[in-house]
Amino acid sequence: MQAYTSPRRFLGDRRIIVWCLGVVVAAGIVLTGFFYNRHEIRIYADGKEINLVMRGGKVADAIKKAKLPVGENDIIEPSLQTAITDDMKVRITRMINVTVVADGKTTEQLVPVGTVEQALKKLNIALNPGDQVVPDLGRRISSGDIIEVFRFREESITETVKIPFKIERRSDHSLERGRTRIVRQGQEGLLQRTVKITLKNGKVISRKVIAEKTLRNPVNKVVAVGTVITKTVSRGDTIRFSRVLTMTATAYTHTGYRTATGVYPYRGVVAVDPKVIPLGTKLYIDGYGYGTAMDIGSSIRGNKIDVFVDTEKEARKWGRRSVRVYILE
Repeated sequence: MQAYTSPRRFLGDRRIIVWCLGVVVAAGIVLTGFFYNRHEIRIYADGKEINLVMRGGKVADAIKKAKLPVGENDIIEPSLQTAITDDMKVRITRMINVTVVADGKTTEQLVPVGTVEQALKKLNIALNPGDQVVPDLGRRISSGDIIEVFRFREESITETVKIPFKIERRSDHSLERGRTRIVRQGQEGLLQRTVKITLKNGKVISRKVIAEKTLRNPVNKVVAVGTVITKTVSRGDTIRFSRVLTMTATAYTHTGYRTATGVYPYRGVVAVDPKVIPLGTKLYIDGYGYGTAMDIGSSIRGNKIDVFVDTEKEARKWGRRSVRVYILE
């Protein structure tokens, strides 16, 4: 006998089945959306790698979730407003302020955190062989550091220098002692010199002679030196002297004042510069005769003397002349 099914029961069963199917479809949609919007993202910062799972959003959201601070000068790649995609890689480059001293300039620069070498490469500062950098290239830099680049280079230069001549003295028995005569003028020689110089930031810090070549030898100056110590003077006397000086002589007469040695002047008193002829020295003066250094004068300096004469007329007649002064023994 066949069972009887009510039309109402059949319709109820169909509704249950449809409802169940709807629930399954909805769950599938939810689960599909759940897994479909799940994005893996890797953030590289401060030498570390941080892995996150994000369901949409922007790079800024991922950085916020990772609790990473971002400075105003830091570089974020891709940018903060970039939408997150699956398997995205985000890199945060920290930027710091350093002072760079190179090639005659001092500048403030923003560079990525890293080594001195990396900072110089970032700034396109090339290093040449021999250059020195402080701190060392491998040292990690911090904000506020000073990086100094010292440029060193070597070069060779050729220069010509003078070779001084020597003075050769020869005794001359025809000249009085104290007198000299130039027999031959001296001539400087010439030397070509090759020098290796080391420069630091354009300034020479060392020199080394690596080759020399004589272009012209020096010629010594020859001077005849007098040896005669006696002289026959106008009255037939023979004087003996230690030396003879060529001096400028003037004349003066009575002033009413005593001399520097305390006596009133008389013929034979001579004013001198004590640094040249000490007071009390006995003299013989060509054209005047015997005298003694007994006075000084404000205008008598160096190779000058002032001889005393009895009258103003004689003083004017004497005038100013060049004389030989013999220092008597």
